[in-house]
Amino acid sequence: MRNFHVLVLMDWYDHPMRVGIGRYAAEQNWYLTVSDGCRLPKGWSGDGMLVMLNARADIIRYVRHQQIPCVDFGAYRLDIPLARVCGDHRLIGRVAADHLLERGYRHAAYFSTGSQRPEELRGEGFCERFTEQTGHVPKRLIWAKCPGSEIDDWQALNRWLKRELHAFPKPLALFCYCDYDAAKAETACLEAGYHIPDDVAILGVDNDVLVCENLRIPISSVRHNRIRIGYEGSALLHKLMRGGTPPASPILIPPCGIELRTSTDGFATADPLIRSVVQFFRQNLGKSIGVSDAAAAAGLLRHQLEDYFTRVLGQTVYATLTRLRMFEVKRLLTLTDLPVKEIATQTGFCHAQHLNNAFMRLEHCTPVAYRKRERGHK
Repeated sequence: MRNFHVLVLMDWYDHPMRVGIGRYAAEQNWYLTVSDGCRLPKGWSGDGMLVMLNARADIIRYVRHQQIPCVDFGAYRLDIPLARVCGDHRLIGRVAADHLLERGYRHAAYFSTGSQRPEELRGEGFCERFTEQTGHVPKRLIWAKCPGSEIDDWQALNRWLKRELHAFPKPLALFCYCDYDAAKAETACLEAGYHIPDDVAILGVDNDVLVCENLRIPISSVRHNRIRIGYEGSALLHKLMRGGTPPASPILIPPCGIELRTSTDGFATADPLIRSVVQFFRQNLGKSIGVSDAAAAAGLLRHQLEDYFTRVLGQTVYATLTRLRMFEVKRLLTLTDLPVKEIATQTGFCHAQHLNNAFMRLEHCTPVAYRKRERGHK
């Protein structure tokens, strides 16, 4: 088996993508030359290149000059005819919308500090899905398109974002292009006095642990599968170096779920009565409670509470209780090692089999399978 010489040349450092590249290269005994793009590898010669093209004109000229198989990991320079493997950015936006819709949000916005193709695709996917389900079109808050905007001018961005957020009805779902934008949004929300997630739920992308878990309110994030992108892009390059034909269109890698943290771990409603019932449920999830208990706590007859929920929320009281229990079940499955039997007890299911049946009906897999899937992406 031939040991190919491969160059990795990117506009910026991407550690997860490099992990995927490294795994494939080790399997195939490649010789890798790695450059972050600060300096071009003059004098290098080899069999193929893995690149991330964006704004560096010198890198683009270098890649065009090489005349060897090349795979681009980005969706930035579609004007350059190269084989591509990249994230499915539109699907990332739709997954984000589904996560926030599941939690009851009916008003939303999309925030980004950039306006390149990946930012546009994520915003389009999010807004399309949210509009389909609610009839409300999310507003796009694109800092890069504001007159005189500078990405590094944090104070100006912060003031602008506070003004924009003030105009939205609450509770609001705010989907951000990446975790760095989500961190900026959290700062603006907290300084403006909003509670997260009750007033504003914030969702990022990339699951950058350094960012997401070291903020005042930990940020939930769409898991953009960049390790797989690196691996699949390397596999495509291998095919091309062996004489294969490049695909007619980019190979799109789907995201692998949501990393749930505090910033979206809630149930959205602006109605005071429904909020009080949701709070009652949250405080008593582990108990054998039902609709009659909630009605008594709210000072209403059962049929009055049922009618109110159906009219205002569009679902029954029992369905709301079940959703809240399932939120907690999924959180415990993902973040703890508790056995399913104990999780069933803590979340108000009679026994493990009852939880298993409910989980299968709503999530189309068992709790154990869900845990394995979620843990597999950590």
